[in-house]
Formats: sequence, C-alpha cells, structure tokens
Amino acid sequence: MTNDRNRDRSHRPTTHRRLEVVKPMTNTQDDGECRTPEKIADLFAIAGREIEAIEQLTGWVAQLHEVQAAKAELASLTPAEVRAALEFRRGGIGEAK
Repeated sequence: MTNDRNRDRSHRPTTHRRLEVVKPMTNTQDDGECRTPEKIADLFAIAGREIEAIEQLTGWVAQLHEVQAAKAELASLTPAEVRAALEFRRGGIGEAK
C-alpha cells in the first residue's frame, strides 16, 4: 500500500513555493542600546546603496559569463590555433619592451 501511494505522488506535478526569510522587528531600546541620529543616518546611507550594489553585482555576473564563454571557446581550439595565438602574443610582448 505504501508503494502505491509513493508511486501515485511521483506522477503529480510538483509545485514550488517561494520562501522569504523575514526578521521580526524588535525594539532594542529596551536592551539598553541607544541609536543616535548619526547611527540612523548611517543606516539610511547604507540601505540607499542597494541599487548601486545590485548594478555592480550585475556587471560582475556579466563579466563572469564573458569569461566562461571565452574559456569554452578556448577549449575548442585546435593545437595549430593555440600555437599561432602563442606566437602572436610572443611577438606583441616582444615589441612592447
């Protein structure tokens, strides 16, 4: 009977739920912690940098994709292509000195 139920479940479409972790708001002033206006202003400044951080992260992810694509293309080179590229690089480095 148990095997029949497990087999039945395997044919059902799976649904995924998005979980969001939320920290409860607490009043820490009761704990003796004093939040000065300067500290609060710093917190606002840090929170205000979120878009900038997301944009930087997006740029870094794009760079990572570019690097991975280059590595994949390099992996497909023939030995003759690798030798020619190394000779080209050696010639360019020698001229720069």
